[in-house]
Amino acid sequence: MAAKRGVTLYHSPASRAFTAYWLLEELGVPFRVQTVDIANGDQKKPEYLELNPSGKVPTVTDGEVVVSENPAICLYLADRYGYGSLAPRIEEADRGPYLKWMVYSTAVLEPLLMLHDKHIDLPGRETGFGGYEDVIGVLTGALKDRQYLLGDRFSAADVMLGSVISTSLYRKELPEHPVLVDYNARLTHREAYHRAADATWPAHLFPAP
Repeated sequence: MAAKRGVTLYHSPASRAFTAYWLLEELGVPFRVQTVDIANGDQKKPEYLELNPSGKVPTVTDGEVVVSENPAICLYLADRYGYGSLAPRIEEADRGPYLKWMVYSTAVLEPLLMLHDKHIDLPGRETGFGGYEDVIGVLTGALKDRQYLLGDRFSAADVMLGSVISTSLYRKELPEHPVLVDYNARLTHREAYHRAADATWPAHLFPAP
């Protein structure tokens, strides 16, 4: 698949591509959306597999650069287009926790929630990331008395981890702890969040109850 100039987001409705879409909207970067409808199996077509052999969405291309996996996409886009604002600079103290929460989103929180949903709650020493209640404690402790993960500063880490928290609250995979509910409310009031949500869960496919 030939590379195109500028940023292209390979996106599907009802998918984790919401995260990358949201960050692009926050950054204000012009981007093209290429629909890869996972309901129709578009992600397994040879031309898409050339970009992402895993056959998953999202994928982002930026000229010759190809990036997949949401944390990697967020790190790349924020450094490339929001360095010093949505991405703390390398010399800033915030850079450490920023990187931690980026990785935590899919290395810890997502797999833990998937296990918990299947009623598999292993002791922390067996998972390497703690038990379900341990992780809830980490999240609520990090966000207590804070606007965002880095304090008063909104960053791409809030997009990455926040998107997992938001969808997990909606699916009842996370408890409706006041700290998590309040944090999610702050995220969902952002205009960029709504634009990405409208594109990923369009009303004609997901009508309001």
